Amino acid sequence: MWAGAKRLIKANYGAVAPTVALSLFALIGAGGIAFDYAHLAAMDTELQQAADQAALAAATQLDRSTGARARAAAVIQTPGTNRLAANITKFANDDSDSGTSVEIASVTFCKTFDDGVANTATACTAPKDDTDSVFVVVTTELRTANYALTPVVAAFSGTISATAVAGVQSSVCNIAPIFVCTDNMDFPTDADIGKGLLMKTGSGNSWVPGNYGLLDFSANGGGGGNTGVIDALLGHGLNGCLANDAVTTEPGNKNVTDAINTRMDVYAGSPATKNPSICVANSDGTGCPAANTGKDMVITLTATANNSTSSTPPAAKTCPTDPKTVTPAVAFQESKSPIKGFNRDNCHYSGTCGNFGNGVWDYSGYMAANHPGVDTSSVPHAGTTPTRYEVYKWELGDSTRTDPKSFVTTVSTQRNNGRWDHTVTTQCTYNRPVFGTSNYTAQKDRRLLPVVAANCDLLNGKGSIGADFKIVRVFDVFVTEPSLNRTSYPGPSDEKEIYGEVVGPAKTFAGTSGFQYYARSKPYLVR
Repeated sequence: MWAGAKRLIKANYGAVAPTVALSLFALIGAGGIAFDYAHLAAMDTELQQAADQAALAAATQLDRSTGARARAAAVIQTPGTNRLAANITKFANDDSDSGTSVEIASVTFCKTFDDGVANTATACTAPKDDTDSVFVVVTTELRTANYALTPVVAAFSGTISATAVAGVQSSVCNIAPIFVCTDNMDFPTDADIGKGLLMKTGSGNSWVPGNYGLLDFSANGGGGGNTGVIDALLGHGLNGCLANDAVTTEPGNKNVTDAINTRMDVYAGSPATKNPSICVANSDGTGCPAANTGKDMVITLTATANNSTSSTPPAAKTCPTDPKTVTPAVAFQESKSPIKGFNRDNCHYSGTCGNFGNGVWDYSGYMAANHPGVDTSSVPHAGTTPTRYEVYKWELGDSTRTDPKSFVTTVSTQRNNGRWDHTVTTQCTYNRPVFGTSNYTAQKDRRLLPVVAANCDLLNGKGSIGADFKIVRVFDVFVTEPSLNRTSYPGPSDEKEIYGEVVGPAKTFAGTSGFQYYARSKPYLVR
């Protein structure tokens, strides 16, 4: 018995038990901290994801038009069906009135954001208004996770929120390399449809509304400068998309009007624009004219008889179906009355309006000259008077139109010796292309130019989209006349001017909405 007692006194099998007992509180505390802070980390992830998605959703509304910031805030803060992003947290248990929903506590906007600055508030430069709000900063409400085991070490809860910053990366796609300045961030509105647009070149600080400039697509591959601009206008514009910050202006006219004139079967100017052979069968439509090329230009044929003994003038020459067969070669030139193309707005002839007209044009005069005897009310139209584009489309659908049409002018003068000088002039007009091949139906109508409307307030000479001028949207211009130095009816004009009619927001070649086709905006996270 005494031996058993001695062995019990010497035994050390339970020596660890006191140590375990003493360390148990610390072990429970450490395990509790790990469990609860994992809970907090999961809630932080949920909140950050909510902030990220909310910032991206809000950024999609920053199109720089009126009300952009209000829309951006509403789509992430206003409960209901208007929300673009709604998130929940399963790890917050603070009995918030919002339940599991993650609500947005604040939304602020920035003109610029310097991601190199750690402090978000300092990195943000406040915008002036909707037009220069480019970035959005979103912060979620504070949410609390109540700890389950950590109170052992006197910590009862963790409260956090999350912040995210997003911007919009914009690109232009499938457009002509032309921008037109506007001071209206909602342009074009319904009230602008049908207005004549006198586009003059802008330079230096003279970027008034209606002035136009050129865009350099060289960053998209291919030639830049003059060559790139001409190629894009002879074709269908930018083939694909280019980020806004990669598009710069290309100052000057660069003979672009010669390239635009090919759309109306007028080939003149530089070697790249004066040869109709650039438009051939099975091509991509480069340099091809529209199906309707009606214009205020004619091919003139003259028959003369000078010092004639007869008072009877010679027979007028007949307009050829194919003027390419005429020797010597003939080309389109300025017409004299009664040949009429689509007139400009009356106020552009009188000089009583700026670059943007009012849509009032000589519709009845045009119809009388080109469609005599036709009831003017037969042209389908949406407004009080048909627009030029509505008349153009009506003409496209008129299969009874025949080419060519001729107008003959005879001038006979008797000499003092009793003889006669006769001049018989035949003006030949063609509503369909005769030098180039009509453009293909799979392409956008060649008389329609998808042009960038831009706010040019910061532009001074050459600049880039975003930094120096802002895209409002892409709109269609119906080119009503070739660019030409005119000296007579319907009025003087400059060959560097482009005249057209506002059709509305640009549509695709199939006539469908151009949303995300001509201008694409992609939101991205900054931090």
